[in-house]
Amino acid sequence: MNKKIEEKIDSKGNSFHFYLKRDGWALTDEVGYCPGIKLNCPKCNSEKISIFFKPGFIGKEQTPWCELMDSGNFSLCNEYEIIMNSNYNPNWICKDCHDCGVIRDEQ
Repeated sequence: MNKKIEEKIDSKGNSFHFYLKRDGWALTDEVGYCPGIKLNCPKCNSEKISIFFKPGFIGKEQTPWCELMDSGNFSLCNEYEIIMNSNYNPNWICKDCHDCGVIRDEQ
């Protein structure tokens, strides 16, 4: 066995912490979300859809969107004009055809 693997390392003093400048900002550039329901791409009908919040989306603004997606009362929109006017909506991308867009409230 590799000698380095056998060594016990005390990681207590070696931990790395993230400190945020502003409450509610994500640690990564993009935050993914899964509503727990099957979604189909409007272009290719694939089920390989990834929903994410783009960089800078404040955490407390994500909650209403997450609740909406949990209720299942939303749609995937890939219309250019609507995308251009929906800066504060979560985004989605199809992993098969790479079509993308925004999440729309169905109400």
